[in-house]
Amino acid sequence: MQPHYLAPISFGLGDLVVSLPAIQALIAQGRRNGDETWLVARSAVQARLADRIAGLTGWVDEQSFDRDDHDGRFFDLRDHPLQRDWWWGSAAFEEQFGTLSINDILGRICADFGIRADFARPIPLAASARPELAASVLLVTESDGASKQWSVDRWISLADGLREQGLDPRLVTRDVAAPEIRAFGIAEACARSLGDAVDMLGAARAVIGIDTGLTHLAAQQGTPTVAICRPPAVFFRPWPHTRVVVGDRCDDVCVAAEKEYAYNERVDLRGFRWHPRPCPTRGSCIDSIQPTDVLDALETVL
Repeated sequence: MQPHYLAPISFGLGDLVVSLPAIQALIAQGRRNGDETWLVARSAVQARLADRIAGLTGWVDEQSFDRDDHDGRFFDLRDHPLQRDWWWGSAAFEEQFGTLSINDILGRICADFGIRADFARPIPLAASARPELAASVLLVTESDGASKQWSVDRWISLADGLREQGLDPRLVTRDVAAPEIRAFGIAEACARSLGDAVDMLGAARAVIGIDTGLTHLAAQQGTPTVAICRPPAVFFRPWPHTRVVVGDRCDDVCVAAEKEYAYNERVDLRGFRWHPRPCPTRGSCIDSIQPTDVLDALETVL
């Protein structure tokens, strides 16, 4: 028996979610060969998702994991030229490789690592039934990144449009919604834990959200999902149940700020302290997206 350890592409929730095909491929291989599969969690939020990954032996904290001295084989999805040498979605990246989605990128990395990952369809995480949400469209409005914010009036207009179509919009919250949204009477669906969020997002009629971890979770669960993204939408995974609505090209000052922020050359994230990147234009690139654009996209997956 040989333990296999895998570290996702970065430390966020969404980074783990899009890396799941690699983890699940190692788990499937382990079942055949009698090997263990361990997640090298790069953050606390990733560790909290580990018990929902069927067949995973367990998780270890990257901060304490010895990447040079361990008892098995270690796969670090950051330790590849396609990751180290490029900031995904940058002009230089697209000039070199064309428009690649995260599935395309990780497919190439996994192939070079000898991991037979299947990116053609998602394998859902373990979840409990939440039948009370079967008719609801969940709205994921919050993110740690200031560059991924859609204005409150857009969300309110979208909720009105959903009601006009006979759908039940609900706002995903960790505790209570932002006062400016709560004042307009959008019902809340409170996920007090990450496990609750997995259950809720998998049970909903559909999910609409900005480009953030919970939206990626909804897509992973097979829920009809519309993502609201700034360009290029690298982390969008183009499956039959997913759609993306993309905003305008980012302002030059925003592109320059992101280039300065890039940390792709760093493989080992132990000791790395991440801070949200301030957006010089306050996310104006997605302001061009109208609620009708989102509603049209949703109609194609319902």
